[in-house]
Amino acid sequence: MTRPPNLTEAELAAISDPAVLLDRAWELEPWVGYEERDATLDRLQTVIDGGAAAPPPPGRDWRLELLAERAIDAGRRRELDDAHRLVAQVVREADATHQVALGRAMLGSGQAHAWVGTEESIRQSHLAFSEAAEHFAAIGNRGWQGSALLRRGYSACYQAGDFLGAEALIREALETYEPESQRLAGALVPYSDVLIDLGRFDQAEQVLDRAALIAGLGDTQKVRSEVTMGRARIATGRDDAKATERLIREAVREADGEGWFETHIGMSFLLEAAELLDRLGLREQANAYFERAVESWGESNDEVLQAKAVLQARSGNPEDALESLQEVVRTDWLEKRVIWRHYLLTAWATFRAGRSGAGELAARALEQAHSCGTVEIAVAGEPQVVAALSAAAERAGSALARELLLAGRPLLVHLFGSPRVETADGLEVQLPPGKPGELVRLLALHEHGLPVEVVLEEFFPDISPSVARARLRQVLTRLRAAAGDVLVRDGETLRLLPAWVDVREFLAVSRRVRGVQTPRAVQLAYAALALHDGPLLPSDPYAGWAQGIRDEVRYRHIELLDLVAADAAARGSHQEALTALEAAAKEDPDDEDRQAEIESHLHALRRTRTPGRAARGA
Repeated sequence: MTRPPNLTEAELAAISDPAVLLDRAWELEPWVGYEERDATLDRLQTVIDGGAAAPPPPGRDWRLELLAERAIDAGRRRELDDAHRLVAQVVREADATHQVALGRAMLGSGQAHAWVGTEESIRQSHLAFSEAAEHFAAIGNRGWQGSALLRRGYSACYQAGDFLGAEALIREALETYEPESQRLAGALVPYSDVLIDLGRFDQAEQVLDRAALIAGLGDTQKVRSEVTMGRARIATGRDDAKATERLIREAVREADGEGWFETHIGMSFLLEAAELLDRLGLREQANAYFERAVESWGESNDEVLQAKAVLQARSGNPEDALESLQEVVRTDWLEKRVIWRHYLLTAWATFRAGRSGAGELAARALEQAHSCGTVEIAVAGEPQVVAALSAAAERAGSALARELLLAGRPLLVHLFGSPRVETADGLEVQLPPGKPGELVRLLALHEHGLPVEVVLEEFFPDISPSVARARLRQVLTRLRAAAGDVLVRDGETLRLLPAWVDVREFLAVSRRVRGVQTPRAVQLAYAALALHDGPLLPSDPYAGWAQGIRDEVRYRHIELLDLVAADAAARGSHQEALTALEAAAKEDPDDEDRQAEIESHLHALRRTRTPGRAARGA
């Protein structure tokens, strides 16, 4: 399948055969040749109105087929009333032999219903696309039949948040197309989109390899650029910033000659490039693509507003982000497939703004992703934010978040705030007071456990080894009687069962911050701060074994807050900077430079210092 040649106005006017004009309109559709397609259909209208059209063969009706094409275009442009009116006219005037007109009209009907997004409209969309596929099967047009299945899977399932249904229908569409057809190459790309969103990166890569192979056999530059963009999505999913940036540049270069960026598809292309790069911390490069989309489509466009909210929520001013996210809710279209992300980024902006409620919003986001087919949709789509907020979501009661944190481990341990140990099913392990509970908390700090001698030195330093060992056995007996086998003894080593432990995660993430560049470092800093939910080990304030890690946690906490504050200040996000600085000042009140920065941001916000200001990370 090659792109139809461009025709001059005179060349188009010389065509008077309706069949040739319809063939051209059909061939232009997958190439996003919308202006040429409109001109071709206008010429067909002129031919029909002038009475010069040759009589159609049996089963064809030029006027009804023209109306069906107009319905498809109206549905694409979201002119839903016009689309439904045109479809109704075709259905009313056609008879059972007009399979082409009826099938094409049902394509327009399916798309128009899919845009509405309600349960009833999605049901109607499924019916319309299914009817279209039946009409096309009846005339033996496998390409159109596959396209009807593809559109049903993509518009009625994928955009509506049914990822597993989308995967099944698009896979059926792929099996319907003629092998190695160029339409098959184009259909493989949306199939890869669904697989990528499901986190199946290896499978998606194989699909794109197949699409690239087929595209290489024909003049399909459009498919090649889509394949390259698909590879960029996979690179983003694999956290490969360099590959993502290179592939996006290559995809944009390939698409530049196709006229994409004069269409809404090109705008979506640029906005997705911005979102992918921002997700990897490439803020400057992301803004360049975003601004290019704004220049062409303006700031009030719904898709531009959505992308703006995403960028602000991830790494911009969180207060502005919350306003933008609210504005998105008021727009005409927010695909159900991304509602989970809307909740999650609202949670993230809420946390970064120092407000309460982030955990509940994150829990809601995970539930929404799960309703789309699997919570892995959220993990694959926003891995950094999901990892950062899963602990807060778990504290808000999310079983899905607990499952993500545990990753198959049997125990979950909170040492920040109110210490507690929970099993995989959410039941709290009742630890005896005194040494048994203290021993669990000590071992929770050390993933690989501790030698028995170290434990004896910490707990029974002033008695003989034999007496100390006897007392340790008593402690272990009491613990086992109350909590079961939460500890394991391997020879001369004691360790806790495999567990997710908040302070260990905090330190692991905070140590990674130094190894990356800002703004990626800021992303990680916030991720670590989301785990710091109150004072460390308040139940063991005088335990000598806790002092070293308590000091490191305090140092890292202040360091992260200062990093976040510096980045926010550089962006002019004064409230964000102030929130972080006040939290740092609460732990380190004697730093005069920090106090001066607090005053500076208060001045910028036209506020004065008041006693008892709330601070993050208390």
